[in-house]
This record gives sequence, C-alpha cells and structure tokens, in this order.
Amino acid sequence: MLTSTVTKIKMFRTIPKGFELIRRSLYYFIAVVLLFSGVTKIVDPLPMMETMKAVFKVNENLLILAATILPVIEIGFGLMLVFNVETKKVLFAVIILFFCFSTFSVYGTIIGLNNDCGCFGSNVSSEFGVRMIIRNVILLVITLLLNKTSLLEQKINK
Repeated sequence: MLTSTVTKIKMFRTIPKGFELIRRSLYYFIAVVLLFSGVTKIVDPLPMMETMKAVFKVNENLLILAATILPVIEIGFGLMLVFNVETKKVLFAVIILFFCFSTFSVYGTIIGLNNDCGCFGSNVSSEFGVRMIIRNVILLVITLLLNKTSLLEQKINK
C-alpha cells in the first residue's frame, strides 16, 4: 500500500525564478517590438513602401496591400503575445516573420540599398547594413529561444 502511494506522487521540476524573469522580460520585449513596429508603419507607411518599391518590381496596388497587411499582422501577433493567446503558434509565426526580415535585411545590404527600410516608420533610423542584420538576427534568436523554452515548459508541466 505504501508503494502505490509513493508511485502516485508526481515529481515537479521548476524553472529557476531568475531564468523565468529573463524569459518573461524577453517575451514582452518581443511583443512590444511587434506592437511598436506595426503602429509606426501604420502611422507612416511611406518609408516601407519606398523600400518595397526599390526591391520588388510589382504593381503599386500590391505594395499598398502589403504595406497595409504587414503592420496589422505585427500588431495582431504583438497583442496575441501580450494576452497569451495561442503562444506557441504565435511564437512560431513570429520566428517565420523575423526570419523573413533577417533575410530581407541581408538581401538589401548585399544589393546596396542605402535608404531607411521603414521597419519602424520614420521614428527610428533603420538603414540597411550590418546593424540592421544584427538587430534582426538578435530578434530572431530571442524568439527561437522563447519558442524552445515554451516547448520545454510544456514538456515539464505534462
């Protein structure tokens, strides 16, 4: 009887509090970056549209559509993270988004674009170059780590 009681005790592993504080801070940092980026693109879409026009030779209506949809997606992802809605799926989608941004920043730097990409409207200077690549890769790595710790936490709590 004692043996069955002992085997029924579930062992709990916890994430250290310091690590959890860092993880939560980075999580909300990514949410704020997405919200800020989306809002500034809605307020001032011209820098982003000019960059897209320089890179993609497509119809003006398609550029307007992309310039409208991208900030809405960023704001949506940011809000979903803030309110903890479908966190694992949103983090995966943000990984894809940041991967695209990183690839775009590398491509823009390679082809020699020297204008502001419009990533944060006209509020924050965001010219193509090594700094932009590093910024985008850092955001991507943070999101990858958040996704990994989210999956780890899910396994621990099962």
